[in-house]
Amino acid sequence: MLEKDRLFNALLAALYAVTVPALAALGERRFDAYFSLFTLEYAVLYALLRPRRKGRELVLPVLVAVFAYFAALRVLEVLGL
Repeated sequence: MLEKDRLFNALLAALYAVTVPALAALGERRFDAYFSLFTLEYAVLYALLRPRRKGRELVLPVLVAVFAYFAALRVLEVLGL
């Protein structure tokens, strides 16, 4: 089980290390774009590897809630409200 935890942490760090320069190279400046990709990467790795946690998983629900907030703001911006 410990190997899955280490693999999860290593892959997550690697994905984050690739995401930041890639978005910066594309000229992306919005925080919500970075946060959305970080949330997606975390959720996919969590679903694939299922790292063991002490207690309940609190990070993913918080990330999804903040992602939903940013998505709602973006939708309201597109609708012009």
